[in-house]
Amino acid sequence: MAVPRGMFIALEGIDGSGTSTQTRLLAARLRAQGLRVLETCEPSRGPIGRMIRERLSTRSAPIEPAALALLFAADRLEHVAREIEPALADGVIVISDRYVLSSLVYQSLECDGPWVAEINRHARWPDLCVLVSLPFQAAVSRVAARQGEKERFDAPELQRRLAAGYQRALEAQRPGPIAAVDGSLSVEAVTDAIASLCADAGLTPR
Repeated sequence: MAVPRGMFIALEGIDGSGTSTQTRLLAARLRAQGLRVLETCEPSRGPIGRMIRERLSTRSAPIEPAALALLFAADRLEHVAREIEPALADGVIVISDRYVLSSLVYQSLECDGPWVAEINRHARWPDLCVLVSLPFQAAVSRVAARQGEKERFDAPELQRRLAAGYQRALEAQRPGPIAAVDGSLSVEAVTDAIASLCADAGLTPR
Protein backbone atom coordinates (compact mmCIF):
# COMPACT_ATOMS: atom_id res chain seq x y z
CA MET A 1 0.00 0.00 0.00
CA ALA A 2 1.42 3.39 -1.01
CA VAL A 3 2.38 5.80 1.76
CA PRO A 4 0.49 9.14 1.51
CA ARG A 5 2.87 11.92 0.49
CA GLY A 6 3.75 14.48 3.14
CA MET A 7 3.33 18.25 2.98
CA PHE A 8 6.13 20.77 2.54
CA ILE A 9 5.71 23.99 4.55
CA ALA A 10 8.16 26.90 4.36
CA LEU A 11 8.14 29.76 6.86
CA GLU A 12 9.59 33.04 5.60
CA GLY A 13 10.28 36.51 6.98
CA ILE A 14 12.95 39.05 7.75
CA ASP A 15 15.45 38.49 10.56
CA GLY A 16 13.66 38.81 13.89
CA SER A 17 10.23 37.89 12.50
CA GLY A 18 10.18 34.64 14.47
CA THR A 19 10.44 31.99 11.76
CA SER A 20 12.74 29.78 13.86
CA THR A 21 10.46 29.96 16.89
CA GLN A 22 7.37 29.28 14.79
CA THR A 23 9.02 26.33 13.04
CA ARG A 24 9.64 24.74 16.42
CA LEU A 25 6.18 25.50 17.83
CA LEU A 26 4.30 24.43 14.70
CA ALA A 27 6.25 21.16 14.61
CA ALA A 28 5.39 20.49 18.26
CA ARG A 29 1.72 21.19 17.64
CA LEU A 30 1.54 18.90 14.61
CA ARG A 31 3.35 16.12 16.46
CA ALA A 32 0.82 16.45 19.26
CA GLN A 33 -1.84 15.74 16.62
CA GLY A 34 -0.12 12.48 15.75
CA LEU A 35 1.71 13.68 12.63
CA ARG A 36 5.30 12.88 11.78
CA VAL A 37 7.27 16.09 11.29
CA LEU A 38 10.75 17.01 10.11
CA GLU A 39 12.09 20.42 11.17
CA THR A 40 14.74 21.79 8.87
CA CYS A 41 16.21 25.12 7.82
CA GLU A 42 18.17 27.06 5.23
CA PRO A 43 21.05 27.47 5.04
CA SER A 44 20.85 23.72 5.58
CA ARG A 45 22.84 21.66 8.05
CA GLY A 46 24.71 20.04 5.17
CA PRO A 47 28.29 20.88 4.09
CA ILE A 48 27.30 23.73 1.74
CA GLY A 49 24.92 25.18 4.32
CA ARG A 50 27.62 25.14 6.98
CA MET A 51 29.95 26.98 4.62
CA ILE A 52 27.28 29.63 3.99
CA ARG A 53 26.71 30.16 7.72
CA GLU A 54 30.42 30.72 8.22
CA ARG A 55 30.53 33.30 5.43
CA LEU A 56 27.43 35.14 6.70
CA SER A 57 29.18 35.86 9.98
CA THR A 58 30.49 39.39 10.32
CA ARG A 59 33.76 37.83 11.48
CA SER A 60 34.37 36.32 8.02
CA ALA A 61 35.70 38.11 4.97
CA PRO A 62 32.89 39.32 2.68
CA ILE A 63 31.95 36.96 -0.16
CA GLU A 64 31.13 38.15 -3.65
CA PRO A 65 27.28 38.47 -3.82
CA ALA A 66 26.83 36.35 -6.96
CA ALA A 67 29.00 33.61 -5.46
CA LEU A 68 26.87 33.67 -2.30
CA ALA A 69 23.69 33.43 -4.37
CA LEU A 70 25.10 30.39 -6.18
CA LEU A 71 26.03 28.76 -2.89
CA PHE A 72 22.47 29.23 -1.61
CA ALA A 73 21.05 27.71 -4.80
CA ALA A 74 23.43 24.75 -4.61
CA ASP A 75 22.66 24.20 -0.92
CA ARG A 76 18.95 24.26 -1.70
CA LEU A 77 19.12 21.61 -4.41
CA GLU A 78 21.24 19.39 -2.19
CA HIS A 79 18.90 20.03 0.76
CA VAL A 80 15.84 19.02 -1.28
CA ALA A 81 17.49 15.85 -2.62
CA ARG A 82 19.11 14.79 0.67
CA GLU A 83 16.47 15.65 3.21
CA ILE A 84 13.20 17.18 2.00
CA GLU A 85 12.10 14.88 -0.84
CA PRO A 86 12.89 11.60 0.98
CA ALA A 87 10.88 12.77 3.99
CA LEU A 88 7.92 13.84 1.84
CA ALA A 89 7.95 10.53 -0.01
CA ASP A 90 7.74 8.80 3.38
CA GLY A 91 4.64 10.78 4.34
CA VAL A 92 6.43 13.17 6.71
CA ILE A 93 5.42 16.82 7.15
CA VAL A 94 8.47 18.98 6.40
CA ILE A 95 8.71 22.47 7.93
CA SER A 96 11.61 24.59 6.71
CA ASP A 97 12.75 27.76 8.45
CA ARG A 98 13.33 29.69 5.18
CA TYR A 99 13.48 28.35 1.65
CA VAL A 100 13.61 29.65 -1.92
CA LEU A 101 11.70 32.90 -1.28
CA SER A 102 14.51 33.96 1.05
CA SER A 103 17.02 33.76 -1.79
CA LEU A 104 14.75 35.68 -4.13
CA VAL A 105 14.44 38.48 -1.56
CA TYR A 106 17.86 38.49 0.11
CA GLN A 107 20.15 37.78 -2.85
CA SER A 108 18.25 40.21 -5.07
CA LEU A 109 19.50 43.04 -2.86
CA GLU A 110 22.87 42.82 -4.61
CA CYS A 111 22.27 40.59 -7.63
CA ASP A 112 20.00 40.76 -10.66
CA GLY A 113 16.59 39.48 -9.56
CA PRO A 114 15.76 37.48 -12.72
CA TRP A 115 19.17 35.80 -12.54
CA VAL A 116 18.57 34.80 -8.90
CA ALA A 117 15.20 33.37 -9.94
CA GLU A 118 16.82 31.47 -12.81
CA ILE A 119 19.45 29.73 -10.67
CA ASN A 120 16.67 28.66 -8.28
CA ARG A 121 14.15 27.55 -10.90
CA HIS A 122 14.74 23.85 -10.22
CA ALA A 123 13.80 24.25 -6.54
CA ARG A 124 10.17 23.15 -6.19
CA TRP A 125 7.75 25.59 -4.60
CA PRO A 126 6.50 24.48 -1.14
CA ASP A 127 2.96 23.21 -0.71
CA LEU A 128 2.43 26.08 1.74
CA CYS A 129 4.62 29.18 1.90
CA VAL A 130 3.87 31.38 4.93
CA LEU A 131 5.28 34.87 5.35
CA VAL A 132 5.52 35.92 9.00
CA SER A 133 5.03 39.62 8.35
CA LEU A 134 6.54 42.09 10.81
CA PRO A 135 7.36 45.82 10.49
CA PHE A 136 11.09 46.08 10.00
CA GLN A 137 11.46 48.45 12.98
CA ALA A 138 10.08 45.77 15.31
CA ALA A 139 12.29 43.12 13.74
CA VAL A 140 15.38 45.32 14.11
CA SER A 141 14.58 45.79 17.82
CA ARG A 142 14.30 42.04 18.30
CA VAL A 143 17.59 41.37 16.51
CA ALA A 144 19.35 44.07 18.57
CA ALA A 145 18.18 42.39 21.78
CA ARG A 146 19.54 39.01 20.79
CA GLN A 147 22.61 37.55 22.41
CA GLY A 148 25.28 36.07 20.21
CA GLU A 149 26.94 36.69 16.90
CA LYS A 150 25.55 39.13 14.35
CA GLU A 151 25.20 38.38 10.64
CA ARG A 152 25.67 40.50 7.54
CA PHE A 153 21.97 41.03 6.84
CA ASP A 154 21.16 42.33 10.34
CA ALA A 155 21.76 46.02 9.46
CA PRO A 156 18.56 48.11 9.85
CA GLU A 157 18.67 49.56 6.32
CA LEU A 158 18.99 46.08 4.84
CA GLN A 159 16.09 44.90 6.97
CA ARG A 160 13.95 47.74 5.62
CA ARG A 161 14.75 46.74 2.04
CA LEU A 162 14.16 43.06 2.81
CA ALA A 163 10.76 43.78 4.35
CA ALA A 164 9.81 45.71 1.19
CA GLY A 165 10.99 42.80 -0.96
CA TYR A 166 8.87 40.29 0.92
CA GLN A 167 5.87 42.62 0.66
CA ARG A 168 6.30 42.90 -3.12
CA ALA A 169 6.45 39.11 -3.42
CA LEU A 170 3.32 38.77 -1.28
CA GLU A 171 1.36 41.31 -3.32
CA ALA A 172 2.42 39.76 -6.63
CA GLN A 173 1.97 36.16 -5.36
CA ARG A 174 5.18 35.32 -7.19
CA PRO A 175 6.93 33.05 -7.85
CA GLY A 176 4.14 31.02 -6.21
CA PRO A 177 1.26 31.26 -3.74
CA ILE A 178 2.21 33.02 -0.49
CA ALA A 179 0.06 33.29 2.64
CA ALA A 180 0.79 35.82 5.37
CA VAL A 181 0.30 36.00 9.13
CA ASP A 182 0.75 39.00 11.41
CA GLY A 183 4.07 38.50 13.18
CA SER A 184 3.34 41.30 15.66
CA LEU A 185 0.73 39.14 17.43
CA SER A 186 1.62 37.05 20.46
CA VAL A 187 3.80 34.02 19.77
CA GLU A 188 0.87 31.68 20.46
CA ALA A 189 -1.48 33.66 18.20
CA VAL A 190 1.01 33.48 15.35
CA THR A 191 1.26 29.71 15.79
CA ASP A 192 -2.55 29.49 15.80
CA ALA A 193 -2.70 31.47 12.54
CA ILE A 194 -0.11 29.28 10.83
CA ALA A 195 -1.83 26.11 12.04
CA SER A 196 -5.09 27.44 10.61
CA LEU A 197 -3.41 27.96 7.24
CA CYS A 198 -2.11 24.38 7.40
CA ALA A 199 -5.64 23.10 8.02
CA ASP A 200 -6.96 25.19 5.12
CA ALA A 201 -4.28 23.61 2.92
CA GLY A 202 -5.61 20.17 3.75
CA LEU A 203 -3.25 19.11 6.54
CA THR A 204 -5.14 16.87 8.96
CA PRO A 205 -3.95 14.24 11.45
CA ARG A 206 -3.56 10.74 10.05
